[in-house]
Amino acid sequence: MITVLNPGTFTTVQDLGRTGFLRYGVPESGALDKYSLRCANLLLGNDEGMAGLEATLFGPSLKFNREVKISICGGDLGPMLDGDPINNWEVVNVPANSELSFQGLIQGARAYIAFEGGISEQSISVILGSMSTYCQGGFGGFKGRALVQGDTFEINDSFHESHLSQKKIDPIEFSEKVELRILMGPQEDMFLEDAIKLLAESEFKVTVDADRMGIRCEGPVLQHSGPADLISDGTVFGAIQVPSSGMPIILLADRGTTGGYPKIATVISADHTKLAQLIPGDTIVFQPVSLETAIDEFAKQENRITELKGFDGGYSKISVGDDLISIVDEDDKPVLLDNIDKTVKINAKSGDENIEVDVTFQSRT
Repeated sequence: MITVLNPGTFTTVQDLGRTGFLRYGVPESGALDKYSLRCANLLLGNDEGMAGLEATLFGPSLKFNREVKISICGGDLGPMLDGDPINNWEVVNVPANSELSFQGLIQGARAYIAFEGGISEQSISVILGSMSTYCQGGFGGFKGRALVQGDTFEINDSFHESHLSQKKIDPIEFSEKVELRILMGPQEDMFLEDAIKLLAESEFKVTVDADRMGIRCEGPVLQHSGPADLISDGTVFGAIQVPSSGMPIILLADRGTTGGYPKIATVISADHTKLAQLIPGDTIVFQPVSLETAIDEFAKQENRITELKGFDGGYSKISVGDDLISIVDEDDKPVLLDNIDKTVKINAKSGDENIEVDVTFQSRT
């Protein structure tokens, strides 16, 4: 059993979130920095989607009644075990009756604490396929709220061999000035050309209005070419909405599932980690990139995850002539291939003509 001695600023139970419920008005929730939570779990040999704790700014104090392995990834909040500093991004053995605490923010905003075996469903209910906490809705996680002093939860029994603790991954460092790469749209045509230029060439500050729903920024006014409203449509993680004030809002995991402000651009998936680790006062520079670049950067990140899993394969693509096409399954998830380079001939059809095409499979790019 683990007992919360001090909950910290805002500590919640999060996994990779709920999928398939946006149409019903239920946000995805889940870890804001999914990459860091996945790494923390995989270091321990857990399934990458197991629930852990998301600690914000000032982490909790936790008392362990039995020995367990943990890992902490993401922002550096100064973790300590029984008063001695410990490292992020590696496995730590916690003896029985030990106390995990945090001395304070060093870099980043959110740390992810994973436990070998994962948090038990006896302590945390699974709602709509996820343990994630959605505080605005009052469900998920620990009674639909952030942890408070005196809360307790159980960890599943470990079933891993000790050699799994030898896994390593390079730490990510976070700075006070961050470049976020973006794809323009889907409604950039609702802004003046000067606004598009300002977005790409200016600096923006993160305001104190920053939480799991979104991040308000301040900087030069991004002027609309017409009305600042539209018929509400769907939103995604990283979408940059611009209300009538002209100040951008970057949407996160607990955002409204629809919105009526134009979305000038969207932060690419590979930069969600940097986005999730922003704190008030940080500086953002937006860098427009192509869809091909966004896909390639996502592939690099997934390859790091694949290596941590111990697989030889990686996120894969097909190149046909000069074109590069991502390989995904029917759920739009990347497909893993063996670590090989292979060219095969396939039959295809162009209009009424049958043609033969050389297709090259590349497991790493």
